[in-house]
Amino acid sequence: MNPITVRIFDTTKVVHRFLDMCTTSGRSSGTAEVIYKKINDVLRENNIPWRNCVGLSIDNAPVNTGAKNSISGRMLKENNSIYLHGCPCHIIHNTARQAGQRFLEISGFDPEDLAVDVGYWFKGSTNSKGYSAEFCDFHGSEYMETLPHISEQWLSLETCVTRILQQYGPLTSYFKSFDEKQPRFRRLVDAFSNPLTEIYLLFFQATLPVFSPLNLLFQREKSSIFQLHGEMTTFILELCARFMKPAALLQSRQVHDIHYKDPLNQLPGEKLDVGFTTRATLNRLLEAGDLTPQEVQQFQQASLAFLVRAVEYAINKLPLKEALLQHAKFVDVQQRAECGVEDALYFVDRFHELLPFHGPREHNKVSEEFLEYQLMDIPMPQDPSTFDVEEFWGRMSSTKNKVTGLSQFARLSKIAELVLVLPHSSADAERVFSMVGLNETKTRDSLALDGTLSSIIAVKMAGPEPHCFKWEPPTPILKASKSATNAYNTHHRHPSPTPALPDEISL
Repeated sequence: MNPITVRIFDTTKVVHRFLDMCTTSGRSSGTAEVIYKKINDVLRENNIPWRNCVGLSIDNAPVNTGAKNSISGRMLKENNSIYLHGCPCHIIHNTARQAGQRFLEISGFDPEDLAVDVGYWFKGSTNSKGYSAEFCDFHGSEYMETLPHISEQWLSLETCVTRILQQYGPLTSYFKSFDEKQPRFRRLVDAFSNPLTEIYLLFFQATLPVFSPLNLLFQREKSSIFQLHGEMTTFILELCARFMKPAALLQSRQVHDIHYKDPLNQLPGEKLDVGFTTRATLNRLLEAGDLTPQEVQQFQQASLAFLVRAVEYAINKLPLKEALLQHAKFVDVQQRAECGVEDALYFVDRFHELLPFHGPREHNKVSEEFLEYQLMDIPMPQDPSTFDVEEFWGRMSSTKNKVTGLSQFARLSKIAELVLVLPHSSADAERVFSMVGLNETKTRDSLALDGTLSSIIAVKMAGPEPHCFKWEPPTPILKASKSATNAYNTHHRHPSPTPALPDEISL
């Protein structure tokens, strides 16, 4: 199964719909050649020309995005204007993981290993949970279940680390009070006996939230491509601000120009932003003699290595130099003053068949509409983040000039609608994969892939919110139902005599 979905601008919003399951079979069913041929056949069957395809959202598997003979490479031969968007969620995930690996190399501490060991030790063990609850009572804290960590989702580590820190005192007492010989238990005893473990966990608790806003943006269902470049830049600058001198950071106009590896531009270890609680706990343990200056220095080196590696990987992998993302900002009303008509004309040049606004005269029309858009008084909600950009441009497309009665933003709204259709992440595609997996199960393995299963997915994607249980019948129907119920009850309260049955039936 290679489900293909489409994003289109439907009147006032971008909608995501199921097109076809694109099933392939045979020994070569997973090759780029076979999958691409099937996709091409589906588009032809639905009379969708390749020139109508403006973007492609797929994961980063070699068969999809490889340099040679990949699906994306074949599509670009059909239409070289297609914007290819891989899976940035995986990039953020890998950024954190790569940084964590560098931290491990210096400190010897892996938060994943600790989270997995803690989660599995208490999983399914009533005795362990009971003893843990007793230690919570002893420490005067509320008992909370430990959370399992999923290694494929590195950023889920944030919630696991927070839960361990919430129970850190009781967990430390628990593992120091028993003498188990199991390897996992011995590892946990060693970890909770080391005062640096708390410092490490506090550092990750303070640092991992930097990754969350960008990761959540990539998972958003609403069109957000106009926010990507700004948020990616902010993400890298926030990481840099934790270990770089402000003067050195302000000297660089672009993130690619930041000399973050230069020791002269880096803060000394005691000035690194490792979190207020982390620094306070570190100083307290050092003054109490529980930590040596050498251990403190090692922690600071590991923290610096984590931050430097995170910045390095993010700059190398995130599409920061993608011109399309920089020009897409004009559709955001909050950024319109910082943009120019050249941002809109970029899309006219790139998608010249779908946006036929060419030549000086048409460019002048686009420029006039863009200027009017910039000078508009657009009321904003109290919380600007709730402003619906899709609905705004849907209304702009139907706005009429008060004098001529003609469409006031006919060209600019078409350009904006095309921009909003472009994918900002592959999260939508991942949700479809999950939806298919939840419907095609071991107990429902006979569903026709191109029939019943495809129909189920199409219906679910057309209306993912189950509104049926929220339906409120109209008042006339309620009154008629009550009357019918009263008539039914009255009739059955005094039933008519049952007629005698014929003899042959009675026998």
